[in-house]
Amino acid sequence: MSESTKNIIVTGAARGMGAAAVAQLAHRSVNVLAVDIDPAALEEVKANLKDAPGQVEIAVADVSDEGAVQSYVARAVELWGGLDGIFQVAGIGGPEFVPLADVPVDSYDRVMRVNARSMFLGMKYALPHLVSRGGGVIVNTGSHLAWHAAPTFAIYTASKHAVVGLTKAVALEYGMQNVRANLICPSAMDTRMGQETATGIDEANPEIGWQILRSQAANGRVARADEAAAAGVWLLLDAPEHISGIIIPVDSAQSAK
Repeated sequence: MSESTKNIIVTGAARGMGAAAVAQLAHRSVNVLAVDIDPAALEEVKANLKDAPGQVEIAVADVSDEGAVQSYVARAVELWGGLDGIFQVAGIGGPEFVPLADVPVDSYDRVMRVNARSMFLGMKYALPHLVSRGGGVIVNTGSHLAWHAAPTFAIYTASKHAVVGLTKAVALEYGMQNVRANLICPSAMDTRMGQETATGIDEANPEIGWQILRSQAANGRVARADEAAAAGVWLLLDAPEHISGIIIPVDSAQSAK
């Protein structure tokens, strides 16, 4: 293994933005531990990258479970002798298009567990290894709604706002130890979650939902998953070391409105 080889964990790695990030990193000779709850999809991601210069290993895990997070962080360190970064993509939508008074408490708990608790756990257990390595990079995934809001999306919005606070605080706390933490905030993407949102807008005709999502972007389309992934990969591998604690929108000027 080259001395310059990076070792990075990617969560939510089985499809969409996470799978795109794994591919982009592996093709740049990065060793990647791909984490997701879907074993079959993870195996497919690994098989598709068998010829990439970077090594891809997989871990089937619930990112909101403390023991599981401890285990896959420890596995990455055991595999390659250290950890240089973590790209936390895993997240869920819903309950969408539901007024707050009608949101079940268990739905709130589930969304906060997967979208916010997982980010806390990933950083908590990765940070000691990044520090011992002499520094490293954390990239978390938010959303346009991580710093905006939308009616009937209150719980998802709250979970992503929490990720902003966690990320910025870690950037301040660990900057002197050469750890950087930043946040990618995509708007609608051509992913399964994007499809769920489009269907939620108009269940009878999801294309109407897609038209509405496309109309919110200056370029008239939704983001490709690989575009959002590329922004995170840039932060992990290429961004100047003085960039930390920031939100990077991937939304074709939607945030400029």
